[in-house]
Amino acid sequence: MTPPPYVLSQGVLAAIGNALSHAFAVGIGASHEASNPHHQARPCLPSVRQRSKAQHPSEGHARTIVEGRWGMCEFTGKCANIIQSWNPAVLGLFDSLPYDEEVVVWGRRWIVKTSTLGERHGYGVYACEDIIVEDSTSCRREGPTLFPYGGPIYKRRHWNMILRQHPEWKTFALEMDTFAGSTRRHSDVRVIDGDPIRSGNIVGFINSTVGTRPKRKANCEWVFVEGPPPAPYGETYHEDHCLVLATRTIRSGDELFTHYEWN
Repeated sequence: MTPPPYVLSQGVLAAIGNALSHAFAVGIGASHEASNPHHQARPCLPSVRQRSKAQHPSEGHARTIVEGRWGMCEFTGKCANIIQSWNPAVLGLFDSLPYDEEVVVWGRRWIVKTSTLGERHGYGVYACEDIIVEDSTSCRREGPTLFPYGGPIYKRRHWNMILRQHPEWKTFALEMDTFAGSTRRHSDVRVIDGDPIRSGNIVGFINSTVGTRPKRKANCEWVFVEGPPPAPYGETYHEDHCLVLATRTIRSGDELFTHYEWN
């Protein structure tokens, strides 16, 4: 027996017609946009939270490159924001210290040239005039001020972050608060970055007497001083500081030496 023909209801026919009409309209719209080269898609603006991130990069993407005695150093993340800018002029130091030429620092003449210890030790600091330390009956002979130990100052916890990325920076670091009677917590102890390339710190070229052959005698030392340095430098630099003092008479042509341990 032949089955009777299947007849669609009016409702089904109407639904099929609406679907075909919608599909045809969408196709026409897509074809029109593709054929129109001047059509501009509506930009998708970020949300407030997304926009904030776009304007203020996270610390994980921060990046700073600085030059030092050991070449160019790159810091990233939070450490990049810790690195301080430094103006050597506030302590009467040179922005770029010349070699093999006389310079005047704090009213005295000096020259930085190859150390008497040999090229393996790099440069040394030499006096270009006599600096007399008078004999004293006391055990301590504290002579005239030579120049400051200059550079940006960091708290110990920040300095440790710097060293984790570039351990070689410890070479010219000087802890300020290790004197007897200091009440600062270890994490708040201040450290001076005395790299001579970054800070113009002429002290960075003074060599140690430790292990020298023949044995050199120290003729200077650095000391901590509370408050600003003497005039005129105290007018621009208002923090605690460290000074280099002569401990014995220094003649013109003598190289400066002090006692410190390498670590």
